[in-house]
Amino acid sequence: MMLIARHAHTKEYMDANLARLNDEYVCPGCGESVCLKKGKIKIAHYAHKILANCDASSEGESALHLQGKLALFQYFSKKYDEVKLEPWLSEIQQRPDLMIRRGDKWTAIEFQCAPITLEQVRKRMAGYRNLHLQTLWILGETYQKKRILATTMAKFAVIHNFELKIFFWNYKHNIYYQGWWQIDNGGLVTRKTRVNNQLQQLLKIQQSVILAKPKIREIQEYLYKQNRNIVGIPWICHAQYSLPGGLKIPHWQVAVRIIMVLENKSVSMDEMLQRCIVQDWQQFGCVMVRDVQKLWLYHFLNDALKANQIEYTNGKFKLGNLVKWFDTYQDKLEAFREAYFIDSHILSRKLSN
Repeated sequence: MMLIARHAHTKEYMDANLARLNDEYVCPGCGESVCLKKGKIKIAHYAHKILANCDASSEGESALHLQGKLALFQYFSKKYDEVKLEPWLSEIQQRPDLMIRRGDKWTAIEFQCAPITLEQVRKRMAGYRNLHLQTLWILGETYQKKRILATTMAKFAVIHNFELKIFFWNYKHNIYYQGWWQIDNGGLVTRKTRVNNQLQQLLKIQQSVILAKPKIREIQEYLYKQNRNIVGIPWICHAQYSLPGGLKIPHWQVAVRIIMVLENKSVSMDEMLQRCIVQDWQQFGCVMVRDVQKLWLYHFLNDALKANQIEYTNGKFKLGNLVKWFDTYQDKLEAFREAYFIDSHILSRKLSN
């Protein structure tokens, strides 16, 4: 359904809601005549008078998508200098749902309600990149009715303020976002919220070993050759704070490889990125996987530095003295309990002062 057309005489672009029935309008894409349809049931829109093979036409979209698009137009109009509804970008033969401008900076908005393939998302993104346009995909209510799969999150996730985020819209909350880790954890956690599920992480690894799961076999065999075992990996490999998503494998499998590289020598961030982050990642639609990998590594190293598990000097990282491997499950549990007791004791003293 077409919401914007060009006035046949003034050449102005007209919102269907503001257009007059007696005036003449043409399609902004193909230039053919369109008629204005304004009734009491359907949203005001334009339609080609003669069925045309028009690449610019967006006829056939759902009422939910149309209503959301108009609500977003009103929302952005209050916050940005200029908002365009369904502008036709002839250079790339694409029509974003909206274009918003603040100062001289334009952003394309894609409001997605229906299913769309990864290839289609990537194709649209390639067009916007050719025009050097920032792009934001906003998911409608159909994507909010059930838990989103990781493959779906990867299609639409963007990096915003050092977080991997997915943006949503509904009538109740307008636009809101969730970090990947928030969706993974099923709640509104933040980077500053301590996860406190290290014991559960350890238990899952122990169960994977007992069940001989194929997903851990490669790293299991690698560690065995060094007289080590998966259960005994250092506690720093079990994230204390939420890490950016995007991995198809548990975070600890990447973390342990980073720790093992740092055992041998001081390493730059670029070296770690090249040697350690070539793991099994999701396929992304709106961002480059290398940027997601950099973000993940940045947060992991930052957390490790704060915990004094890793040191940083002269542009390189090295392993701290506190990092310890364990021989058995029980040894590792005991070390955790001792550390937890010390942390709790320090906290109690701070609260009592």
